[in-house]
Amino acid sequence: MRELRNVVERAVLLSEGSVLTEEDFSMLRRRDGPPTGVTLPLAGTSLEAMERDLVVQALERTGWNQTRAAVLLGLNRDQIRYRIEKFGLKR
Repeated sequence: MRELRNVVERAVLLSEGSVLTEEDFSMLRRRDGPPTGVTLPLAGTSLEAMERDLVVQALERTGWNQTRAAVLLGLNRDQIRYRIEKFGLKR
């Protein structure tokens, strides 16, 4: 029951409209294999820099709404706040 509540809450937070549609539940679609779009460069990368970049992208995409940004990253509000402080991010 808690998992269903979490899915619905996530859909509500990320929804652009006033009515939830099938697209609002796209996170339920089955994905085979690793996430697309993420490839480790041959020379390597800094995981810290990558994490910071993802947090900044999520915050910018949501107009710095910490709750919605956290949902985009699969985090809770405390976890996103921790990362904002950790990286010294300011609006």
